[in-house]
Amino acid sequence: MLTGDGNTITGSAIGPGASVGPSAPRPPEKREEGHGIGVITMTPAETRAVRDVLDLSPLDDGFYSDARFSRVVAVRTHGQGQGAAMDAARRLVHNFSPEVLVLAGIAGAIDPGQRIGDVVVATKVVGYDLQKKTPHGTQYRGRHWEAPASVGRAVDDFFSTLGEPATIGDFLAYSGLIGSGNVVIATGNASERRYLREFNDKVLAVDMESDGLGQFCHEAGSRSWVVVRGISDLADEQKDDDAHEVASRNAAVVLRSLIPYLVG
Repeated sequence: MLTGDGNTITGSAIGPGASVGPSAPRPPEKREEGHGIGVITMTPAETRAVRDVLDLSPLDDGFYSDARFSRVVAVRTHGQGQGAAMDAARRLVHNFSPEVLVLAGIAGAIDPGQRIGDVVVATKVVGYDLQKKTPHGTQYRGRHWEAPASVGRAVDDFFSTLGEPATIGDFLAYSGLIGSGNVVIATGNASERRYLREFNDKVLAVDMESDGLGQFCHEAGSRSWVVVRGISDLADEQKDDDAHEVASRNAAVVLRSLIPYLVG
């Protein structure tokens, strides 16, 4: 869309995702060698953080990429939840065939050791949507996704180099599991919290998209993936949006440091 001064608005036409520049966005050309990293974001804050920290420029059709090497390509989902994450992953693979898919953004902590702004790097996801209602309550039948061993080794090398937890500026990065389901958890008494911690006490945080990414990559022939989530709330009664920006940026900072371990 042209503005009054002849510039072109790219990205989202309105709001914080909009940018103004003198030329139209580059078309998303499919490269034979593929991109190394395909990043999926969901919220405007997540998208801004990834664009700023990784220095990405807009392409057509909602994609972003680094202009010099086309090593990283990113896309924002059209909504929230598992289905939206699967659709975004499908679009990235179809257009760019990245070596590793990364879900980057925010999550709510369920581990008492996590602070607002800390980051969780996960190669294992526990989905908690499958359940059975009985007269005695809800029985959860979680499903478990694990990234290929090569990604696990890359994450292990990252933390071996930086320490566990890794101190990055004024926050810490942890290796752990993510719980994921199509339910927003905003109470400390949620049964999903208890189930996840009993399933595996290394489940550190929860989101709504990681289960979808794990399922997509499994169905796509064990495609490589990893989740990088900044803690924006404690998944309790005080849950709000105040820390979305800082949590999103911290996740993007960790991703920037992790990329050389993932693709060399």
